[in-house]
Amino acid sequence: MPAQAGPGLLRRAARRWLPRRLRAEVAIARRHLRDRRRAVPFATRRGDASDFPHAFEGYALPMTIYPGQEHLAEGKRHNQRLMAAALDGVLVEPGEVLSLWRCAGRPSARRGYLPGAAIVAGELTAEDGGATCLLSTVLYNAGLLAGLDVVERHAHSVDQYGEARYFEPGRDATIEYGVLDLRFGNPYPFAVLLELTSDDERVAATFHAPVAELPAVEVAVELPPAGAEAWSARTLRTVTPSGGEPRREDLGWSVYRVPDAQHRESAARA
Repeated sequence: MPAQAGPGLLRRAARRWLPRRLRAEVAIARRHLRDRRRAVPFATRRGDASDFPHAFEGYALPMTIYPGQEHLAEGKRHNQRLMAAALDGVLVEPGEVLSLWRCAGRPSARRGYLPGAAIVAGELTAEDGGATCLLSTVLYNAGLLAGLDVVERHAHSVDQYGEARYFEPGRDATIEYGVLDLRFGNPYPFAVLLELTSDDERVAATFHAPVAELPAVEVAVELPPAGAEAWSARTLRTVTPSGGEPRREDLGWSVYRVPDAQHRESAARA
């Protein structure tokens, strides 16, 4: 009697033989179905900034344009502005989950996005809506500093730029529509409001609250000696409520593959 192919084997075969775009659509459909079954309470409403006069510590990064990618610079700036506008002002009620992609939607040319740099299967290329990992990294750090629960976050798989990287190791967040999301949960008894802005010089994010007594948050990264082919970073966070005891969290390891010299050279030409 022939052996039966299990679901795991079928999934591996599909990943190997299906075109990337079709694989992505399958993954998107599966994620939407899973979220629906779990009845995830996503944040969707906008709030009034005047109701949130107090701010957690914010975070910002410069609009880095790498040598050899000048032809994609306008797309990078444009895509950051478009995505920031979709997320700015989002209200996250207690118990709700802020999902970057639920708020931003599909980053397609039809919705106004331009080609930008993107890493696909470990290779640097250009695609519509690319270069938005700068924004997701800024948002990730703002969420960390606001003491929000990290529901989902993914590190970059490749350390493409080495010492010229725009992010601090262990504090980056890569995204891919419907596949790799950035999600936060609101652990507080009050709502928080996201302020997210982007211009030609930088991307900045801050969470705001209606109360003045906010926790103190510290983020630290441990960097063990790097290997020849990959290296890792461990992210730790300490959240100390006003008048309370500190709570220490191990946010896990980020593992980065080290590309060879040929890949680094191609990055400058993407």
